[in-house]
Amino acid sequence: MILRHRLRKTFNPRPGSPGRDSQRMARASDIILVMMAGLLVIVAAVRILHG
Repeated sequence: MILRHRLRKTFNPRPGSPGRDSQRMARASDIILVMMAGLLVIVAAVRILHG
């Protein structure tokens, strides 16, 4: 649901905001979200392995 909203937001930029800047910001925030999700998976795996 959040991903759908984020994709819709990137494809339909607000009037008055340049398209390139909004796409660059969306890409940066997507990268941050993916990195945080990966970190969460790594922490969960370490906790499971160490008991």
